[in-house]
Amino acid sequence: MTRIVVTAGARTAITGWHRGQSDMTDDQLAATVLSAMRRQPDLVMLGNTVGPGGNVARIATLGTGWETTGAVTLDAQCGSSLLAVGQAAAHAKMTGQTVVAGGTESPSTAWPDGKRTQAAFAPKGFPDPDMTEAADRLAIDYDISREAQETYALHSHQRALDHPSHFLVGGRPDDGPRDVTKLLGRLDPVTNHPLATVTGLSAARIADAAAVVALAPETTVDSHLGVEIVDYRLVGADPALPGIAAAPAIDALLTAHRLHIHDISVIDIVEAYAAQVLAVCQRLKLDPTAVNLHGGALAHGHPWAASGVIALLTTIEQLHNAPAGTYGLIAAAVAGGMGAAVLVRNL
Repeated sequence: MTRIVVTAGARTAITGWHRGQSDMTDDQLAATVLSAMRRQPDLVMLGNTVGPGGNVARIATLGTGWETTGAVTLDAQCGSSLLAVGQAAAHAKMTGQTVVAGGTESPSTAWPDGKRTQAAFAPKGFPDPDMTEAADRLAIDYDISREAQETYALHSHQRALDHPSHFLVGGRPDDGPRDVTKLLGRLDPVTNHPLATVTGLSAARIADAAAVVALAPETTVDSHLGVEIVDYRLVGADPALPGIAAAPAIDALLTAHRLHIHDISVIDIVEAYAAQVLAVCQRLKLDPTAVNLHGGALAHGHPWAASGVIALLTTIEQLHNAPAGTYGLIAAAVAGGMGAAVLVRNL
């Protein structure tokens, strides 16, 4: 069986909406990370959710000088780049080609006037909640306190400060991770619901960034990062509670490989909201202090279509000195009630 391995990875800085990279479009951010790849691939697959259309992946590959590289853009909201990695691995296995997969997001150029618009995530007649309201409801359903959410967010910042990314390219710094101790218990809830517990500390900020990994059949490359892409899943779930949908995606992936969650040594769950991660951990019987050990979107920000591969890169960093056969898992909840997950293994 041909193994598909990660041969390279890169991400830009993760910067807040209208901050450090507000001058860069989706394709320019993507071209920054594509240019960091060791060689030109046969295909590029990029996730993007709020860009101007026009096949951002193709525009970025041309901007990189890769005229003969095929390119496709896909949208599965916060699961976009994980889906891109899964489909890229399948493509590489089927064709023997090399593929670069990831995601790019520039809310700053999508909404330059600061007025954010949101497309529908479900058709008329289905639940289509505001994401923060959905996180508040998840916190109620799973009895997750405001204190627990903010304490988790504090740990995310501390971990991100302790573990700067080795994959950062582009010459600009991350502007999110900081000491947020003084903010604990001091911020108002984001929504006006009387039972709301999500605050600006326990919700990831909107951010600009791009991230990619290069994938190839192991037999065709001389060197790689020591990690293979084993499998992936994208599943549907309840659109009224989209934040919990990472759990069934993880379950589906583990069941397919006859694994238990405790067989996985490194777990990164995209931190759109602390309540989401805590609810998923509760459902999977995971200790929340054992996931996202290098921090996540609560510290850095959440560039939706790029966040999955950013989490994958932190997983790869954690697997660097792990024994051969060690599993890692990356998952994300997706607006509209879906979950995405990717399973990797150290070689």
